[in-house]
Amino acid sequence: MERRSFLKASAALGCAATVTGCKTSSDDANVNPPEPPVTDEVQSWSACLVNCGSNCPVKVFSRDGVITRVEADNETTDEYGYNHQIRACARGRSLKQRTYAPDRLKTPMKRIGKRGEGKFVPISWDEAASTVASELARITNEFGNRSILKLYGSGAYYGFASSSCFNRLLNLNGGFLNIYGNYSWAQQTEAAAATWAGGSTNGSSMVCVEDSDLFLGIGYNPSEMRQSGSGEGYDFLQAIQKNPSIELIMVDPRYTDSMAGKEDSWHAIRPGTDAVFAEAIAYEMISSGWVAQNSKSFLDQYCVGYDRESLEKTKAEFEASADEAKLEYAKHIDVEENYHDYILGVGKFSEPKTAQWAATICGISESNIKSIAQKIMNARAPYIITGAGVNRHANGEQAMRACYMLPFLTGKVGQAGVNNGAIPVQGGMRKSAMSGLSNPVKESISFFTFSDAIERGHEMTARKDGLRGMEDLDTPLGHDVKAIFAINSNSLINQHSDSNGTHKILEDDTKCELIVVADCWMTPSARYADILLPDTSWLESNDLIDNSYATGLMGYLVAMKAAVDPMWECKSMYDMCGEIAKKMGVYGEYSEGKDEAAWLDQLYDGTLGQSTSADAIPPMPSTYQEAQEIGVFRSFNGTKRIALDSFINGGTPLGTPSGKVEIYSLSFAQKAAEWEFDADVKGDYITALPKYQQTWEGFDDDETTEEYPLQLMGFHTKGRTHSSYHNVPWLREAVEDAVWMNPQDAYARGLAQGDKVHVWSKRGTIELPVRITPRILPGVAGLGQGAWYQPDPSGRVGPSGHVVDIGGCINTLTRYQPSPVAKGNPQHTNRVQIAKA
Repeated sequence: MERRSFLKASAALGCAATVTGCKTSSDDANVNPPEPPVTDEVQSWSACLVNCGSNCPVKVFSRDGVITRVEADNETTDEYGYNHQIRACARGRSLKQRTYAPDRLKTPMKRIGKRGEGKFVPISWDEAASTVASELARITNEFGNRSILKLYGSGAYYGFASSSCFNRLLNLNGGFLNIYGNYSWAQQTEAAAATWAGGSTNGSSMVCVEDSDLFLGIGYNPSEMRQSGSGEGYDFLQAIQKNPSIELIMVDPRYTDSMAGKEDSWHAIRPGTDAVFAEAIAYEMISSGWVAQNSKSFLDQYCVGYDRESLEKTKAEFEASADEAKLEYAKHIDVEENYHDYILGVGKFSEPKTAQWAATICGISESNIKSIAQKIMNARAPYIITGAGVNRHANGEQAMRACYMLPFLTGKVGQAGVNNGAIPVQGGMRKSAMSGLSNPVKESISFFTFSDAIERGHEMTARKDGLRGMEDLDTPLGHDVKAIFAINSNSLINQHSDSNGTHKILEDDTKCELIVVADCWMTPSARYADILLPDTSWLESNDLIDNSYATGLMGYLVAMKAAVDPMWECKSMYDMCGEIAKKMGVYGEYSEGKDEAAWLDQLYDGTLGQSTSADAIPPMPSTYQEAQEIGVFRSFNGTKRIALDSFINGGTPLGTPSGKVEIYSLSFAQKAAEWEFDADVKGDYITALPKYQQTWEGFDDDETTEEYPLQLMGFHTKGRTHSSYHNVPWLREAVEDAVWMNPQDAYARGLAQGDKVHVWSKRGTIELPVRITPRILPGVAGLGQGAWYQPDPSGRVGPSGHVVDIGGCINTLTRYQPSPVAKGNPQHTNRVQIAKA
């Protein structure tokens, strides 16, 4: 009911109550409320497609081509299982405001000022398509296809009209430079691959917590990032509610909403020191004799590298092999470099990783470390999980591997209720997707090194920069990046490290000569475009989407139906790429003779043939148009999937060089010997064992602690998914953009609640309010990531010597320094100072 109708009904009921309240007859009080007025609203189904992992469906109501309101799914009785509601969070419920945001891009535009100034003039689609096509041809002819990059982006998880349309377009032009990795999981992906040759999101499903007696979450916070009514966060709540006797231990620098009274204990840890904590737990388990008595046989059978004997056996097997790869790995095995000796500080190692040693670094007391270790040893089925925040540090690969060791030391991985340390495996329904076609270019760079590739791509190699697809370690890429396509991506400036430094690279249009941005809003990255292409929003789109990648037990498909026609001159990515393809003379190959409707029919038909779709509730009809009228199709899978089950219980070898869990990583040992590192960068090295690394701007970096005494960590907020939704005022009111400080640190600086402060590092200064709270560890500041980069238009300079960023973007402060293995982002490793503005 609309507000005015509700007020009319309320007024009518109020008058009735006033009149009848004076009478004695009870019959006079039986007043029926008036029926709500019949409206001409039309309802359709759409979805929120940001990168939180859920793709929640939403009901969209419109009248006369105007969206009137948005509701979340309320179609079922909401019983956990097939009937539970897929409730969108505040972000999805604010889609009307986002769709009609004042900064919507309405027409194609071209830049007329300097890059980054945000000065544009409108142009026609014909001119936009012609310009992109001609510039693409020029750059390809002058510099080659490896000089063209499609930037990493996850701002819209479309099904059909996705960035795959640009893949098709660029591949029909001869291909483009590939990227690997992502800002979320780059380092943990490499850590998991080195340890068990699997993904970092293939842990035991969250429903397995029902069988556990201890839950240890290290940097694990699903309730803020994955907060929808159907997702990993919801499954986490359901699991612990169904198992009220489980002990819940959370380790995090910040008291998160994933705790909020649900935890038995919170242990505030200093950012970047998770490996120290894990090593001290391991010391207690090994030095007490517990491992020798309870899990040594497991480690001998399923793991490599726990002790010297394990490495000697593996080295001998590899040296006796005819396999050249194994012979090469054998050269790099150092039997003295084993985990047992490293933790106990014996053999070649001199420092035992005791709880006393760890407490001075990680900030968790010696007694608490010992207590947690004892609880793990006493647990029948410990579920240990390490969140993705741990991997976004300068020492992220090794921090993740160090935490992964704890479940294996218990010897219980593969049993009911036990995890391998990874993020839980997810289920769900899947749909057919349009192919991006094959890319003739085989070389790839890390997603994070695109700014390096603009300046020195010609000299980047596998040995120094982690290039993949090259002939050998020393063959250079040979091309600088000269063209960038940023598609639904704010990673060009906002989500990338060192926004000020990146600005200097991008504003020089003699380096990267063409930047094309396709988006719905004038994001900070859009301001750096040469050509701006206005995309349709989700509420203007017909599409077929799945549940994405983090919806736990609930799978679903949504047949999206446009609530309104594309507004202004916006076009879907399929249509905008079609316009460019026509100018390139490849439209026939691009479209394969199909328009949007024909493609959606084909993709829907392909989806019907998949096994998950066959189990849909309600049954999926025969045509896409019928499916659009129904909207949402569900599938619930309560199967308990146990991490490494096929290896531990089924005997299937892992894909690691040894075929086992590698505590001593043979692939890391080889990289450590063959790759080049910067000796001037503290912590820029690789070791075969998971070891705590002292790094630049870490807790114990004595070069920066005096000038920048606070560690600054980023975190996800409920008001944004990364940088998406930052331009919705409702959400900015609901979730305050402020830097969190412990009272001890704030009062020492003379700060009061809500004061406007400057936060600065070597790389920049931001200005925003302070939130004083005991929910964060002393010596640590916290800032919600994703706020939009906005240098002060007046040019006001802050304490760092840079123009003050009044948008409060954390990446104004972060350092560009690719991590040792993944060449990924270390954006939680920062040292800053804070003072009243």
